[in-house]
Amino acid sequence: MRDEELIEPGFQTRPYKLKDVVFLKDRWQSFCYMLSGIMPVDMYISTDKDLVMVFRKDETQEVYRKYRNREFQKD
Repeated sequence: MRDEELIEPGFQTRPYKLKDVVFLKDRWQSFCYMLSGIMPVDMYISTDKDLVMVFRKDETQEVYRKYRNREFQKD
């Protein structure tokens, strides 16, 4: 697979390029993104049996900053 190759997502119709997305195994981080209204463009089960969610980089920059700064609370 090349970075420029378009990938057809399994559950949505928005193709993406590998260079334009981030792959998250961390469920809390994925939850924070979705809680902020950012939905994954794809998801799959990795070879080591983890759920991997795929998000567009351009949609996640601000939420990633909040996540990194621990601005989300686990209740």
